[in-house]
Amino acid sequence: MKQIRVGAALVAVLCLAVGVAKAQDTGTVEVSAVASEENLSDDRALGLGIQVEFPWGGLISARYWLSPEIAGEGIVLVSGSSGWFEGSATLRALFRVVDASTVDFYVAAGASLPFPMYVGSEVIFSGVGGIEFNFRSAPNLAWNIEFGVACSTLGNVTMAIGTGVHFYF
Repeated sequence: MKQIRVGAALVAVLCLAVGVAKAQDTGTVEVSAVASEENLSDDRALGLGIQVEFPWGGLISARYWLSPEIAGEGIVLVSGSSGWFEGSATLRALFRVVDASTVDFYVAAGASLPFPMYVGSEVIFSGVGGIEFNFRSAPNLAWNIEFGVACSTLGNVTMAIGTGVHFYF
């Protein structure tokens, strides 16, 4: 009977030792997997693409990240006919709040100016929160969606929404 207890205790200790070793091995693998996961938005500078915004328009966009947290963006929409053109130009500052490996969150604020400027033309100020998705299969490509508020100099307040795709060099 004593041999059975000793044998059971040895089996229990062996199982515990194997379990601890396996847990340590798994922990090491998980830690190195997390450590080797690269942040796709690191070292970004210039991004060119398309940014569509409501209520102020937008089409051709250029983003430049001055640092990992701060960027400037310019968006231009031009239309016209018979030698006459009009459109809008938007200038914004972006501040990255969350910098994860594949998804980033940022806030942006700026102003949109129509051109040519007519007397009484409204300027639209906006503040948005944006989510930028980065793709492991295409690391230079990023897609974003934005939601926020827009206020015009004519007193209109509305919801601001937008989306865009940028290619980073």
